[in-house]
Amino acid sequence: MFRVKYSREVILKLLYQIDVTNQFDVPPAEILKTNSNFFNDINEVELEFITDIITRIIKDKETIDNRISKDLIGWRLERLTPIDRNLIRMGIAESMKTGNKIIVIDDIVRIAKKYGGDESYKIINAVLDKVIE
Repeated sequence: MFRVKYSREVILKLLYQIDVTNQFDVPPAEILKTNSNFFNDINEVELEFITDIITRIIKDKETIDNRISKDLIGWRLERLTPIDRNLIRMGIAESMKTGNKIIVIDDIVRIAKKYGGDESYKIINAVLDKVIE
């Protein structure tokens, strides 16, 4: 069974950890191993999905961040909270893999409502809608 919503929340938690500790140079396998307390009973399919998205974000961080920055009119990427910044990164990285714009944005917005600030989901939705093709 593939719990995609649960896997996305695990990705967010791991990306938050990576971002606030500035560990973008640490291999994803090591990050997953040292932070295994963030998740329960991850199966092989979920682990592959989580690893793939985190690897893609780390590998293409500069490109992803440039795409985000281009559509943050009047804002800088650094002004976004780590949660918001990483949710947008996740949405872009996953859409690069799957191409499911509507499903990805919908789920990222749902996660933003759960973990982000009161208005976070609006900014995230607007940016993802512009950035994801």
